[in-house]
Amino acid sequence: MISILRSNQPIAWSIVPATILLGIAWHIWDGDSSALALTVYGIGALMLAGYAHRLYVQRNFVERGDPALAWSVVAWCVALVPVATPSEGVQTWISLLLISGTLDQTLRIHRQPSTSSIQFRAAILAGLAIGMQPLNAGILLGLVLVQIRSRPAVFREWAMLVIGLAHGLLIAELCWRLLSGSQAIPIAASPASNEVLSLSSLWSILAMIIAGAFGLFMLIRENPRLTLKTKNTRYHAILSLLCLVAGASAFHWLDPTFLKAVNSIDHARQHWALIAAWSLGFICVGLIPKRERRNDKLNSLEAFSWLIFVGMLLVVFGLRLIH
Repeated sequence: MISILRSNQPIAWSIVPATILLGIAWHIWDGDSSALALTVYGIGALMLAGYAHRLYVQRNFVERGDPALAWSVVAWCVALVPVATPSEGVQTWISLLLISGTLDQTLRIHRQPSTSSIQFRAAILAGLAIGMQPLNAGILLGLVLVQIRSRPAVFREWAMLVIGLAHGLLIAELCWRLLSGSQAIPIAASPASNEVLSLSSLWSILAMIIAGAFGLFMLIRENPRLTLKTKNTRYHAILSLLCLVAGASAFHWLDPTFLKAVNSIDHARQHWALIAAWSLGFICVGLIPKRERRNDKLNSLEAFSWLIFVGMLLVVFGLRLIH
């Protein structure tokens, strides 16, 4: 399994859609989701995994491409993300694809002569994503921290960041007005439950924290001879992901029904689970070990990392089965 994931053979890439199909089969067996909702679920997971793979390869996280990250994202999605209604599913997957586009633009920011156009594109995508799904608001803090860390004193780039964000929010607001007029998507929030919002249980959240912390350590540790440019890319991605998860978590534990574009508590839980799955997949890719070229054996730390990764996935998925 490890050798296949770390290769570029056709069978390696077939594992990703095969995992999605297994997840869809499990949802068919477990519930009564419609065919359209399952189709949106499968297409969304595949597109998100593909975009994550593009970031993984194009932004200098690895020397050569392999399906490890795409599979990691899909595996966490199957373990965490429930199937929503078709309209909520489309909204949820598109909003996170917009966030992926924001991260894609942000990871281009290094010590370049000018990054005003990059800041504008990243901000307008972030504004669209936040307008479409307010739980994405944490990405704005991530953009600010990346700007402070890389180019804090360039006023022109700060101005472009603000202008781009305003444009994105206004476009999203216009789209909601049009949808509200046509009543294509129900915007009114359903009555909220008073029970505490949680993904599944305390043990599930604990497993995710352990996997995320250990994966973060492995992601930073991997390839210690990184150039300054690649280190900046890696730390910018970590900052953005952590801010996104923290912002979504803050809304997730509150009553979300006062937010436009959040149709219900289940919708908020669906989107939070997707953010968690995408972030965990991106961070935990370092837990998927590589084969040693010399003796074709795994060292002890990589073997332990593999056990942590697979074990936490099984714990979270098993707790979902119990509930």
